[in-house]
Amino acid sequence: MANTFPSPNPSQPLSQQPTSSATALPPTVPEEDNFMRLLLGYYNTYVRQYFWLYPTAILLFAAAAFIYLRTQVPLYRSTCQLHVSNADLRVTELRGIVDPYNAAGASFINTQIRLMQSPEILNRAYELTGGLEGDSSKCSEPEIAQVPNTTLVNLSITSPYPEAAAKLANTIAEVYMTSVLQRRVSISITGVDLLRDQLDDLQKSRDKAMAELLKFKEQHGIFDLEQTYTTLLSQLTELNKHCIEAEIQDVELTATLQTIEEHRADAVILMPFLLPEGATNLGSLKSLYLSHEMRLPELLTQYNEAHQAVQTHRKVGDMIIAAEEKEIDISIQGLELRRKRSQQRVIRLNAQIAEIRERLNSLDRIGGDYKIREAACAALDDTCRMLVNRINEIKIADATTKIENYAIFIVEPAISASQPFYPVPKKVFSTALVLALALAGGIAFILVSVNNKVTHIEMVSAQFGNTLANFGSVPLFTEDGHQLLKSSGEDPIDEAFRDIRTSLNLSALTRSSRVLAISSATPSEGKTFIAANLARSFARDKKRTLLIDMDLRKPRLHKLLQDFLPPDSGKRGISNVLVGDCALSDIVIPIKELGLDAALAGPIPPNPNELLGGGGLKKLLKDAQEKYDLVIIDTAPLLVVSDTLIIASHGVPIILATRLYTVTKPIIRHLSERLKQVNISLAGLIANNADVPKNAYYSYKDGYGYGYGHGHGYGYGYGYGKTKERQKR
Repeated sequence: MANTFPSPNPSQPLSQQPTSSATALPPTVPEEDNFMRLLLGYYNTYVRQYFWLYPTAILLFAAAAFIYLRTQVPLYRSTCQLHVSNADLRVTELRGIVDPYNAAGASFINTQIRLMQSPEILNRAYELTGGLEGDSSKCSEPEIAQVPNTTLVNLSITSPYPEAAAKLANTIAEVYMTSVLQRRVSISITGVDLLRDQLDDLQKSRDKAMAELLKFKEQHGIFDLEQTYTTLLSQLTELNKHCIEAEIQDVELTATLQTIEEHRADAVILMPFLLPEGATNLGSLKSLYLSHEMRLPELLTQYNEAHQAVQTHRKVGDMIIAAEEKEIDISIQGLELRRKRSQQRVIRLNAQIAEIRERLNSLDRIGGDYKIREAACAALDDTCRMLVNRINEIKIADATTKIENYAIFIVEPAISASQPFYPVPKKVFSTALVLALALAGGIAFILVSVNNKVTHIEMVSAQFGNTLANFGSVPLFTEDGHQLLKSSGEDPIDEAFRDIRTSLNLSALTRSSRVLAISSATPSEGKTFIAANLARSFARDKKRTLLIDMDLRKPRLHKLLQDFLPPDSGKRGISNVLVGDCALSDIVIPIKELGLDAALAGPIPPNPNELLGGGGLKKLLKDAQEKYDLVIIDTAPLLVVSDTLIIASHGVPIILATRLYTVTKPIIRHLSERLKQVNISLAGLIANNADVPKNAYYSYKDGYGYGYGHGHGYGYGYGYGKTKERQKR
């Protein structure tokens, strides 16, 4: 897990501060830089390590190309260009005649190309060129191809003799054009005869069709088809109009009869419906009934109900009502008669409409048949005229037949080539170069695949999920460690460590933590060298810097700093501070030449792991960060002992120094798994021995060994020095 380090609190013990051991990544790298990184990674992986393969392969293939060029017979190519089109040959496009010289559509040029390659034309051309200087039989088969998107065709001949190649190409073209002319004359004669036979048959068919058309017209009475159709349409429109009127009348009468039935008892309501139909008495009867009923109350005041005058009055009222009912019945009978007549009219009109529609459909069928027959007669007549015109065209073309009139002619004749077509030295050597590079790259790929050495820092980062920051690279230098520390500040080594320092500052790691630990996966990866020079670089940046050697099993720092230390230094060190014999300030050695302070390991203890796990380490770190801006610790290798893991558990960020071309991928993978098990994350990476060819003349050479005997026993050998080749990778 990668977390950002919090800012340390000097008043709080370091062991109580958050123990996360990762840092934020550096600023985002531009895409151009990423691309250059990829190129550099490819170069480091497949080129730098096996650079000798590439010049070796190039020399071998160059020699093979030279031998090949010396043993090959030069060949010369001549090309004759023809224009091939069927635009002027269509007079021979006759039905039933297969003319390969006049094929239709897109296949025309392909057909002509096959004809140029036919044995008949080639044999004739070889006969005509048999007396050339150089045997024409040594010439290649003609290579014929269409120029894309044109009607041009290139005819090429390859031969050891340039004159023979040019002559044969031109001869094939001339033989082909002569063959086209002869074929056309033969086709014309045959075509005219065939066209005349076809014309006779078509004329007989046309006469027969015209006779059948006339008979059909008379049989169906078709004299003016369009006028008859128009008249029937007009009649149909008029009948539809009358039918609609009759249907409306029927609906109105039906509604009136329904209203009468619903209001039969009320003559006043029915009067608007009945009076217009002749019921003239209904109104007078209704008036008489109303005046008669007005007298009834007067009679009842004088007489009782049984009196004869009252009874007579009521009988008269009943007679009036009966007369009204009769008058209504007469009116209803008249309305029903009118409705019946209206319905009969609708039926009659619909029958007439159906009849006219049937006649129209019949006219449509007859008219369609008539038009088909008429069109067939017209087509036969047009075909006859076309054949007559075609016969005349052929006769005219035959009278003026010349090869110049054709759309097939030579655009550019073949000439003798001055330079060989094959082989081409530039092309041969270019091919040899490509093959050499491909072979060398393939061999390099195979060698890299079977090589477990880590060649670039990205391979290390990949084992950690590409989550680690790459703080920089330290290239291989010829000077030993002592001389590098004594550099003026303008040397390449100083620039390399300034870049690392800048990356650390930009990542905020040095602001979030005043303590940094430098470690490695295995011995001999240059961690002490990196720790010392990195401390010197920060000291030159005006930071109060303390360099601590906390590799209590195999201390190396005192040897690297021996030119800067007083004679009696090293008798007391970190081991004495951890056991409580003295304070940190008692063992700190100022190194004015480097601008920093150093704390050596001191006497090697029998129990470094237990000593680091005690309470003395916490106090030591607290005292160091209170006095110094930055503390850099040189620690033991991570995979050899667990001392560095104990230091990391106190919240100290661990930066992994990896010596490229020395450490292997299984070791890095094992380290990643080991750190995951103990929940420790690295703060970043520094590449050592980076960007250097495998056969570099100088390298620094480390020896680092651990030995365990009965109890505690250690043996170390560690040194920087000049060597004439890199250690075996």
